[in-house]
Amino acid sequence: MDLSRVWSIELAGDHPTARLAAEELRDTLAQMGAPVLPITAAAQAPRIALSHGPAGDGFIRAPDEHGLSLHGEGPRGLLYAVYDLLETLGCRWPVPDAECVPRLPRVTLPGVAVADRPGLARRGLIIGHDLFLAEAERWIVWAARNRLNTIFIHTTIRAPALGACRLAAWRERRATLLPLIHRRGLRIELGGHHLRDLLPRRLFGARPDMFRHNGRRRTTDHNFCVSNPAALAHAQKLAAAFFAAYPEAEVYHLWPDDLRAGGWCHCPRCAALGPADQALIAANALAEALPGDRPATRVAFLAYHDTETPPVATRPHPRVTTLVAPRLRSYAAGMDARVNAGVAARLARFADTGTGQELAIFEYYLDGILFKSSLPPLPEVIAADMRHYRATGVTAVHALLTGDRPFVATPPNAYLFARLAWAPTADAEAALAEYAAARAPGAGTALVQAHLALSRAWRPVLERDPERDEGLPPRGRDPVAHPPADVLDQIIAGPRRAVELRLEALCAAEHELRRAAALWATELAADDLAAERAEWELSAALLRFLRLRQQLYVLAARDADAALLVEALAEARAALDALLAWADRHVPAAARGGHRLLRAAFQLHLDHIADARLLGPLARLGLRLRRAGAAARYAARLDWR
Repeated sequence: MDLSRVWSIELAGDHPTARLAAEELRDTLAQMGAPVLPITAAAQAPRIALSHGPAGDGFIRAPDEHGLSLHGEGPRGLLYAVYDLLETLGCRWPVPDAECVPRLPRVTLPGVAVADRPGLARRGLIIGHDLFLAEAERWIVWAARNRLNTIFIHTTIRAPALGACRLAAWRERRATLLPLIHRRGLRIELGGHHLRDLLPRRLFGARPDMFRHNGRRRTTDHNFCVSNPAALAHAQKLAAAFFAAYPEAEVYHLWPDDLRAGGWCHCPRCAALGPADQALIAANALAEALPGDRPATRVAFLAYHDTETPPVATRPHPRVTTLVAPRLRSYAAGMDARVNAGVAARLARFADTGTGQELAIFEYYLDGILFKSSLPPLPEVIAADMRHYRATGVTAVHALLTGDRPFVATPPNAYLFARLAWAPTADAEAALAEYAAARAPGAGTALVQAHLALSRAWRPVLERDPERDEGLPPRGRDPVAHPPADVLDQIIAGPRRAVELRLEALCAAEHELRRAAALWATELAADDLAAERAEWELSAALLRFLRLRQQLYVLAARDADAALLVEALAEARAALDALLAWADRHVPAAARGGHRLLRAAFQLHLDHIADARLLGPLARLGLRLRRAGAAARYAARLDWR
């Protein structure tokens, strides 16, 4: 089974994905030191035979009397069989644009038969920002090599696009990206929070009855009146145009507005319908507009925030699929943990009631907005989630790739998600070790230890009870009195004792950061790990800021004297300055406006204490004027197209 010049690659068919499999095999084996093997339809000498059935991701690899045979359930399964063989020979693709291809004195094919198929049928990467759409070529190649089978383009037409790709940007890029996606046999999903876009606000003057009733009057904000036949008909008309304009998608996402609660109609006909029923009525209507000549296409019903509980009065259209987005869960533990029991129970109800033809998950392991621009390594959480999702009957799982900046180095969560979605029963730490060995040859063990220490240091920030709002600060028009808060900001609010206990946990986690810092200073000090080190330094700086912010809020709750508050405020501001200094070094100029705008929330959290406890009336007014001016400057640097 030693490869020599007498060997060839046999491929009888002409499917483009199968042809790509043969070319990837030939080229990578040559990189490893084997001869450049010819690709032929009928080999006469020892050969690697490639074949495939009609569809599917599973594959078989088996030695035979003529050499080695690789057979995929479908062309994509054959491509995965090739990548699996190359992995057996030592190849890895841990991050985009970085491959680990060993140079061998002799390339010997394995003599052991293998059969494999995915634990979860659909495994997708959600490209959710123009920053990542601009570099989508490398993400598409990486996704296929790591056996993901879906590319989901998350879009918006709102300006600025802070958590999704501009739909216009997808139109500009798709002529380049679709050939890459199709050649790899990948599925495409498309869309986002577009439901309100299907009923233009300009129609309100003539037909206010089509728009939602907020309990007092008809209004143009948020979602429309799902009990109004004219509103549904207009939405169907524009949805049909959307489907025709983007025929590349297999699943279309036309979701309601992104709100924790509210935004639904309270007219007499809608009042008895809960949020999930209203959302499903809209999804059913849109499913009626799907093209008849593409019967496999679907419309997604989004279970998210106040639609996480299944509808009770409405049954799904046969062409509706359910997508559950558990953003408010605890990311300190897997979905099978007690703290996430309520979220898991609601997911199980969707599985039991059969709401939609497919049950999919929209996960946030790569969401730089949720995780404050720095992703915590989540090996055990991702592994537990994949096992739970598979056991629950989930058929598809997707991870959202978004944020306020491009990564300096791709975090390990991407590799972990891809590997564990394929093999939910695999060992999470072993997958992390594979990643680390490819990223830091000779120092993989130290890199694993550094990531695990960082994961433990993040845990006190991520711990939350999804069944309680935990005292998130109320929203208001004054951003200093009511600073914006996301899921991870609940740690500064709530009962005083809970806030104090959180501070104790954050202080206790400091030793994990010190342990990892020692590894970066010694075993991981190589120049080729500079990008990974920069990402780690950002996480450490962020956790320091969050600890000092927590300390400030604890002191304020204890009515500490002004001098102590001034000292704590200065410490927290210095930690925030360190975060901004990191951004000046590592965030590209084109992304700094959005990054600074989201970082401004941290400044407002500090301003809130200064405003309430330290400043006089004129200083409070001056503070608001300065913050409004800063926000305007950051907003001016955003892309408002």
